[in-house]
Amino acid sequence: MIAAFVIFSAMAILAREISDDIPVIQMVLVRQALSMVFLAPLFWRQRQAIARPRRLGLHALRGITMVGGMVCGLSSVILIPLADATAIQMAEVILATALAALILREPVGWRRWTATAVGFVGVAIMVRPFGAGVDPYAWVALLGAAFGAVNMVILRVGADTDRIETVLFWQNMVVLVIVTPVALWVWETPTLVQAAILLVMAMIFTAGMWLMTVALRLGETSALAPLHYLRLLMMAMAGWFIYAEVPSLSTVIGAVLVLGAATYTISRNARKQVPQPPAPTVA
Repeated sequence: MIAAFVIFSAMAILAREISDDIPVIQMVLVRQALSMVFLAPLFWRQRQAIARPRRLGLHALRGITMVGGMVCGLSSVILIPLADATAIQMAEVILATALAALILREPVGWRRWTATAVGFVGVAIMVRPFGAGVDPYAWVALLGAAFGAVNMVILRVGADTDRIETVLFWQNMVVLVIVTPVALWVWETPTLVQAAILLVMAMIFTAGMWLMTVALRLGETSALAPLHYLRLLMMAMAGWFIYAEVPSLSTVIGAVLVLGAATYTISRNARKQVPQPPAPTVA
């Protein structure tokens, strides 16, 4: 998980370095196209299952939310300080909990509702929706978190219908269908250096997703949840050393509330999913 966070931090920095010349939608297209190439052997081995998706509509909807999440996520790390963008994006877990309760009718106790409310207070402190201090680009990061939360709920709806390879393939295909016309319309021919950066971004994006998937499969969710603090620390340090970005007091306070609420929610969800041992048999 830590290695995945290092990779995603590096990808944010690389996106910033070429953002003056390469549109975000073009970054998404190149990254997804090369990701499909890298994953082609995996898709080929599962081609029979991929050719017969059970919930194609859900895959299409998830692809749409992926486009929104990726465009907003990349835009936010380019437009606002790295620490602010990362902290606001942590609201994804909190939003997903609220949506799961409202849409999927999942039972959410008062503890998790309290954590959700605390998280929303933290987001409000960072986004500052009231007064003259509002930053419109902070809303881009929050919109990306909302897209990610909807994506998580959709994935939960179809969790038992298709294999992960099928989900990844059709999700990527929908993303490519949506972004390709727009990216070609605004296409900027990259220099050799920019093309190399785009290639590295695609490679490390695929590696980061693989590392995170492995971490979630091997480790306990409640143990991995606190590591998100390290992700925020990495991004804050990168913004400080590379771009001289100093987090504001509102960012620090809001980030503490959001990350604390997200960590509690993840840990609580993990405990809810742990099967209880059977009651001892009375002799």
